[in-house]
Amino acid sequence: MGGSGSGRRRRDSSPGVLLKEDEKAADSSSGADRTGGERHERLLRDPLCLTYKKILVRSGRSPRTVEAALDDLSLLATLEERLLWGGEGFLWERLDRPRALKFVKRLCDRDYAPSSIARILSGLRGFYGFLTTSGHVAEDPFRRISGPRAERKLPPLLSEAEASALVAACDREGPEHSPKELRDRAILELFYQTGVRLSELCGLRWEDLDSNLSALLVRGKGGKDRRVPVVGEAREALRALRTLSGKTGAAPSGPLFADLDGGPLSPWQVGRIVKKYAKEAGLPETVTPHALRHSCATHLLDREADLREIQALLGHASLGSTQRYLHTGLGEIARKLAKIRDGSPPSTP
Repeated sequence: MGGSGSGRRRRDSSPGVLLKEDEKAADSSSGADRTGGERHERLLRDPLCLTYKKILVRSGRSPRTVEAALDDLSLLATLEERLLWGGEGFLWERLDRPRALKFVKRLCDRDYAPSSIARILSGLRGFYGFLTTSGHVAEDPFRRISGPRAERKLPPLLSEAEASALVAACDREGPEHSPKELRDRAILELFYQTGVRLSELCGLRWEDLDSNLSALLVRGKGGKDRRVPVVGEAREALRALRTLSGKTGAAPSGPLFADLDGGPLSPWQVGRIVKKYAKEAGLPETVTPHALRHSCATHLLDREADLREIQALLGHASLGSTQRYLHTGLGEIARKLAKIRDGSPPSTP
């Protein structure tokens, strides 16, 4: 989530920080003359906020998740400053359910996207849950408060032919490949055949592969590791990359996908690589690493893989997250239902 900078959490901007009008409104209502940065520093001096931050870090939450939680508290402290600021510190117990509802309404009035409001409320429930458990407040004022319903967008999807064309675009330079071209092919193959997240792929190291390149240790969200199989073209691409890169020792080390300086590729760089070959393959600009992840799951589902097997492969904490991929199989379900309705005999095994 966003850090310092500008941008109200609008539908057309990245989430993270307060817009200047919000800061001025809070300042004028409290009579204070402080910048948003000063208020954020004051928030970080709050003992309860610091304790909550330490709990998040110890529980294995990512730095971005911890930063987002502090951003949510900063937003609440700014918009409800007159209520919460007690002169010596924040009085979080002053916030009751009516004021919590008013806070949500203020976010709606400021054109925060429904998805952003839902995420903010989730973060604040986490903080007030901590306050409730530790006995600092009697109850969570955000409990059972929901924001406006967010429009659920269907994830992008490639057909199997389009996914094959994307990977094949790496071969257009001829039979001899440079380390960079072999690296790019391995990236595309891993995305499509393992469904790893962009951040997970950027964090991979050579030592995460077993000796025969048949399994890969992936470090997922919340510090949860998982092993995924590496087969077929993805395995061959990694084998070729290891050979040409000189990673033939018993214990190769370093970033699996490195830039020219030897450091790990950034998510932005990997995204550019995917878009480059998508363009060369004649595919739309909407092709992203996330599209390959969704396509991997959908094509496995189409080939009758078990939903829980897909859940384990993708590293989803709940089956509900994996079920988002089910909508892409509706065409096949409709075809089978049509056969039932028109009296077609079932296929025999």
